[in-house]
Amino acid sequence: QWLKDPGPRNEKRTLFCDMVCFLFITPLAAISGWLCLRGAQDHLQFNSRLEAIGLIALTIALFTIYVLWTLVSFRYHCQLYSEWRRTNQKVRLMIPASRSPHPLPHSLLSAKLMKKTADETTV
Repeated sequence: QWLKDPGPRNEKRTLFCDMVCFLFITPLAAISGWLCLRGAQDHLQFNSRLEAIGLIALTIALFTIYVLWTLVSFRYHCQLYSEWRRTNQKVRLMIPASRSPHPLPHSLLSAKLMKKTADETTV
C-alpha cells in the first residue's frame, strides 16, 4: 500500500531515483575500488609508495562516501515509511456476535463492521 500511495509524488519519485542510483552506483563503486587497489598493488611492486598510498586513500574515501550515502538514503526512506504508517492507520473494530436470542440495537452496526476488506487491519 505504501508503494502504491506513499503520499506526495515527490516521495515516490525520490524512492525510485534512489533505487536506480543504488543499482547504478554499486557496481561502479565495486569496480572502481578494485581498480584502485590493483593500481596500488602495482605501484607497491615498482616502489612507488606515495602513489600506492594515494590510491588506497582514494579507495577508502570512495567506499566511505558510498556507505554513508547508502545509510542516509535508507534511513530517510525508513523515516518516510514510519511516518506514513503512523498517519495512515486503518483499524477495524470487530464486535463479537451476540449469543442472546434477542437482537441488540447495535447488531446492524456490528454486521456492517464485520465486513472485512483486504486493506484493513483487524484489532
